[in-house]
Amino acid sequence: MTQEPTSSKQTEIKDGEDDILVVFSDLDGTLIHYPDKIPKGNHLLKLPASSTGMRGVISSKTLSLVQQIRAKGTRFVLVSGMRTTTFLSRVKYLPRADAYCTEAGGRIFYATDDISSKEAFVVTPERYDGAEEKDLEAFGLVEDLGWRSEMEKVTGTFMSADLNDLSSNPSKVVNLNERDGLLWDFARDLVSKGYVLDLKGYSACFRVNKKQQNTVSDDDFQALSDGRMKPWSELATSVNLSCVDYYPATSGKKNCCQYLAEKFCPGANPDELLSTNTVCVCDDDNDLEMALACQHAYIPGVSSESMAEAIRNQPDHFSETSGNPGGHGGPTGSETALTLILGRLRDDASA
Repeated sequence: MTQEPTSSKQTEIKDGEDDILVVFSDLDGTLIHYPDKIPKGNHLLKLPASSTGMRGVISSKTLSLVQQIRAKGTRFVLVSGMRTTTFLSRVKYLPRADAYCTEAGGRIFYATDDISSKEAFVVTPERYDGAEEKDLEAFGLVEDLGWRSEMEKVTGTFMSADLNDLSSNPSKVVNLNERDGLLWDFARDLVSKGYVLDLKGYSACFRVNKKQQNTVSDDDFQALSDGRMKPWSELATSVNLSCVDYYPATSGKKNCCQYLAEKFCPGANPDELLSTNTVCVCDDDNDLEMALACQHAYIPGVSSESMAEAIRNQPDHFSETSGNPGGHGGPTGSETALTLILGRLRDDASA
């Protein structure tokens, strides 16, 4: 399958031009929210439960606003630490995007209108309020095999690229001993120290969840999240949803954003592209590097103290849209962030 974005349209920019050409957005806690009680009404789409049992919602207005942003010629990319299996179960509820990144940027997928291949993973979007018929047309997903090949230098090649197979067996977990590569060697080292790992649905990343630890002390777990126990060379780590994720150092949300921005905007100065021509929407610790690299960050809700501290230290770089500084705005916070971004776009960012 192709590893390139399926649209042949690429954005060319001139030196010094500061148009927003790409919007990067996190999902959980940013566009997807987890209210204690899910309100009734058709204005919210109820997502299937994640592998941990969490049930999220996304608003119809959020979906519509993303398509309005894309209609301006600006690329929209979803960048998440989400398991690929969870993503595949949720993608029909998510905004159609120019690229989708899972596992902290370890895997990249593009939408394609070609759904004729037996290998294509076909997505039929869920209907939402305000959707036009073109918004509900089925599309396929293809993986960026070039990016995947780069990740496999550290993750090994144990996981099939067949998304249909992965989607049909979401509970299947490839045993750690069957995984080759430096990432999994490090994982085995953590297991030897007593840590319990979460491997389900991951192929380019793994997670250490504090709730699952039963043989290590709280301090030993804290050593992972505060950096006292560092990952091996060629690996990186971040905290996400109070869990610690590990992945290739060439991965991570910022590196994934840099790669896609350069792909979508050929000819741009790569050293200035993120800081000049991109913005992001995010909420948590594992978004910080991406948020600081982009020209501006919109925050529908603050999910970590590190994010709150960054906002305090650089208030001009962040816009909180929750209506409750330091808190969570739910779907309204997402809608406000996207509306502000839409208001900054010219009619065709690719013109």
